Amino acid sequence: MTRAILILTAVLGLSACDEPASPTGKPKAAAPTPMAVTRAPARPTGPGTVVLAVAPDALQEAASVSQFHAMPRLNAKIFSVSGGDPAANGLMTYLGLFGGPAEGWRVYPIGDFSAWRVVEAGPGKIVAATRQDAAGPEGDILNRAGHVHIAFDWRGETPPDAISVAITN
Repeated sequence: MTRAILILTAVLGLSACDEPASPTGKPKAAAPTPMAVTRAPARPTGPGTVVLAVAPDALQEAASVSQFHAMPRLNAKIFSVSGGDPAANGLMTYLGLFGGPAEGWRVYPIGDFSAWRVVEAGPGKIVAATRQDAAGPEGDILNRAGHVHIAFDWRGETPPDAISVAITN
């Protein structure tokens, strides 16, 4: 009897997770399903294709990208490239604002961190939790947690020439 109640509770709980119908009464589009993870075949099914390296200038910077957070509703992204001191910090971090196909991306430096993650994003404001490392008095590495507050005034189609970056520890 207890098992039947548990099963009924689970079924009712799962059925309550469905999204409500849209205000127009039309059914909502189904959410995309994740790719099924399957085991790779033990051997290739055919010969490999020869792929040449891209010209050094073409994607060299892109190969350095080590972290990325897209914000499509804001036409923005934050990304880091490897290149700082690998013992302390090392993630040269930037904000990119997309001005459209003709303009492309405007990129603004926002800091050198050892780790970061976006915790808030909205029109004209992005906040990321950060960790910065510094050498201590004994030569040890000290970790400082903080936030980087990014503010930008974007009116029209062209991203601003400058943004405001404030780092708090």
